[in-house]
Amino acid sequence: MTKNATATETTATETTVTVVVPAVPKAPSKKSLALAIFQAKMTERAQGLFASNKEFRAAVLTGIQADLGVSTASAATMYNAAKKDAEAAGTVTLGRDPKKEKVASTGKRGRPAGSHNKAKEVVPEAPAEAAVAEPVAADAAA
Repeated sequence: MTKNATATETTATETTVTVVVPAVPKAPSKKSLALAIFQAKMTERAQGLFASNKEFRAAVLTGIQADLGVSTASAATMYNAAKKDAEAAGTVTLGRDPKKEKVASTGKRGRPAGSHNKAKEVVPEAPAEAAVAEPVAADAAA
């Protein structure tokens, strides 16, 4: 018999034993954990705990960094992905806070109008008769 024939005969006489190994559950990904952190902070945002979108974003980023041990750039990427999912679902609209209105410029240098620069008050002059007083006592003594 040849070598190949022997291998075939051995295979035919052996029985195949199938062992079922229970599947080990995978650990949740960092992206899914970041999404959970985002959703938790969204409930806090709905309660009014954040004054602005900027505060909300900062809280989510620090939470992701602390809990997952990732860099600032990774945390920002995870935040943006969670934000995109939330906006696609239509549950929230996050964006920049409205800009603050600036005082209109007059084009002049110095403090803007309306600051502590006040116009000097004009003091009315005393009547001319009271201002001119004749020194009678000085002439009498001379």
